[in-house]
Amino acid sequence: MKANSHVTRLIAALALLLSVSISWAGGSIAVPDQRLVGQWQGQNQFFGMSRKEITGKMVAIQNVGVVLNISADARVTGHVGGAELSGCVVEANRGWFGRLLHLKTDFIIRRKVVGAVTSGSEGGIHLINAPFNVKGTQIVGSIFVMRGPFTCPYPFLELRLSR
Repeated sequence: MKANSHVTRLIAALALLLSVSISWAGGSIAVPDQRLVGQWQGQNQFFGMSRKEITGKMVAIQNVGVVLNISADARVTGHVGGAELSGCVVEANRGWFGRLLHLKTDFIIRRKVVGAVTSGSEGGIHLINAPFNVKGTQIVGSIFVMRGPFTCPYPFLELRLSR
């Protein structure tokens, strides 16, 4: 009988875990902090879409204009230099425990940029992550291009934006 009670408890725990996971995944997306809603802009340092672009002198390190429009439903539109954001959303990236341990950032923008950031830079469609924090009246972070599951994200832009 003891074996049956352990199996029953295990099944109950797995059912609870599954229901919590589904509720998190299926919930409506909303901006995690209303301070983010609005337009953010600035001139930010672009390093190149890859290490090869910089070492091959294909692109010089330079400032490019960045505009992010964050809506109340968590959608993010705008541009990074000449590349447009596509299907981007902003999400919470950590909770109080992560903040306490200084892990990750408070927020992250995910999805794609389409086009070349500057002339001579690699165009096309790039998956991105942009982890950031709000510091005073600024958004401060970086934008990373995601190359694949077995490569490290490459930081291609320092992010510092104001209203």
